[in-house]
Amino acid sequence: MGKYRIAYATGSRADYGIVRHYLEKLNQDEDIDLEILVTGALLSKEYGHQVDLIVNDKFVIGAKIELPIDTTSNAGILHVMSVALDKFGSLFEAQKYDLLILLGDRYEILSVALAASMQKIPILHLHGGEATFANYDEFIRHSITKMSRFHITATQEYRHRVIQLGENPKNVYHLGALGAENCMDIDESQVPDMIKDLQPKSYAVVLFHPETLSNINPFYQIQELLKALDHNRNIRYVFLGANADTYSHEIRQAVKQYVEKYKEDLYYENLHTDAYHYLVKNSAFLIGNSSSGIIEAPSLGVRTINIGDRQKGRVRGNSVMDVACSAPLISKSIRMCLKNKIESITNPYYQKDSCNQYYLITKQFLEDSVSFNFIPKIFYDINF
Repeated sequence: MGKYRIAYATGSRADYGIVRHYLEKLNQDEDIDLEILVTGALLSKEYGHQVDLIVNDKFVIGAKIELPIDTTSNAGILHVMSVALDKFGSLFEAQKYDLLILLGDRYEILSVALAASMQKIPILHLHGGEATFANYDEFIRHSITKMSRFHITATQEYRHRVIQLGENPKNVYHLGALGAENCMDIDESQVPDMIKDLQPKSYAVVLFHPETLSNINPFYQIQELLKALDHNRNIRYVFLGANADTYSHEIRQAVKQYVEKYKEDLYYENLHTDAYHYLVKNSAFLIGNSSSGIIEAPSLGVRTINIGDRQKGRVRGNSVMDVACSAPLISKSIRMCLKNKIESITNPYYQKDSCNQYYLITKQFLEDSVSFNFIPKIFYDINF
């Protein structure tokens, strides 16, 4: 038995893929007993049953918390959150951890954070302080920050914002984004032959999610994107499934119908993280509104066409081209992206040795966590 008991809770492919190498370092530490708490879309057959990846990576799964995923309305999402709160509340009543690690801003993870806070389990929050104004992710992320005692942010600007929210600077570290570093180390044994057989730069990767706080209909948005692709058929398109967010089912259905129309295009509900990174690295560009286009694609040397307001507010490098969700404007951006190359791509999220630094700081947080025995957190005031 290790000296410390840690849990990482995850409900989506991105939440898990980003932290795999970091979790491996924690798992290899003899002082640490690491458990993965799996929930949400990772347990859903409709979304590819991605829990199999965690099993194949040989991590210990401490719990599988199934949720009744319903993306047809915000009421459906709220019901999912209520079930998650109830189930994780019971789990944390029975199972105590020295530290719970959470990433980002998923709605089910907000319920996990609330349950852990009520049960006096210290939380380390990754990727706090970021801004995404068109999504409920925005206020969920900041809410998780306020329930967390320890923080690792992806940029210095985000660190400042977490401190602005009342967090003690001693517990807030800027160590870069894990995804910006680990996407550069691709295990090609995890890449299917069908993807390896794609001719490099002969296709673009499409990854589009709903804007959950926008007044724009998500069906209208995906139709605008698909119209733009219709006008640029000199390249193939490889689609990835949307996150399990409100109205994501409309996007997934429209994309599947599009791929039926154009047989040369491909659709993957999910891919292993290394397979996804290989796919993007060899693509002509990434188009859509995924955070991976902002954080990971620059490290892979690939340009991003970022559509709409879903990522509005995030720090971005010179390889990201922002465009409104309008078919003519998207079409123009595709032509520009194919015609004009960038000689040197910068990534503000990349920091050397990021994964190892995450591991070392986590060990420090663990020692602090055990020593204070959950003394109530004090709001850190900034003197103006």
